[in-house]
Amino acid sequence: MNHHAAQISVPLSVQQPLYDAEVNIKGTLRLLELSVKYGAKRFIFASTGGAIYGEADVVPTDESYNPQPASPYAIAKFSAENYIRFYGAQHGLTYTCLRYANVFGPRQIPHGEAGVVAIFTEMLLKGKMPTVNHFPEEPEGMIRDYCYVKDIASASILATAGGKTGIFNIGTGKGTRTMELYRLILETLRKKGIEIPDRFMSPNRGEARDGDIRVSTLNAGKAKEELGFQPRFDLAAGLSETIDWYLESTK
Repeated sequence: MNHHAAQISVPLSVQQPLYDAEVNIKGTLRLLELSVKYGAKRFIFASTGGAIYGEADVVPTDESYNPQPASPYAIAKFSAENYIRFYGAQHGLTYTCLRYANVFGPRQIPHGEAGVVAIFTEMLLKGKMPTVNHFPEEPEGMIRDYCYVKDIASASILATAGGKTGIFNIGTGKGTRTMELYRLILETLRKKGIEIPDRFMSPNRGEARDGDIRVSTLNAGKAKEELGFQPRFDLAAGLSETIDWYLESTK
């Protein structure tokens, strides 16, 4: 059983925690019950490293750090992990929980609050001014660990084949502020021949959203050692492939 289905919006989880729990906790429980009923060999779970640790005072953060979830979304993911542990102990179900960093790549939905790479890219291609959210004392925006979707897929395949039980961070360990990411996207679009007026160098600014945290980067050393995980794409390479896909899809 490879469980990647979820309600993924942190702000929505703050606004509608019951709905978030219905999807992310009860949905996981239903799949655990089915896994036991039909004798699933393994349970792979897409958790969150980007939200579950909260405002960690150690970054990059490894799996030994005590989670301090700061949103209903993160609380639900941590609760799901604990239910998975219970089913492992109670029913002998082997499991791997993958705590993903901030995932980006082709086909990411550019609507709603999740997926800032997709949101910025689509808005710039449509000539609309993006908004960069930030805390008042940090105008360059939050720091996030952006991990390309092909590396995420590789981690999931390794977890499925490797047979390791436990919790693993999946990320790059490198932090990027939102404004730095925005400039990289704009620069990449220009290199690919897209004309972006200079006024877009100064995007709109917005306040940090409910549930946002200032810094999140992950130490994936355990996944490297036990699963053989190694990110192959740096941020620039991942953005280049992602933007190529968006350019092709809009033709």
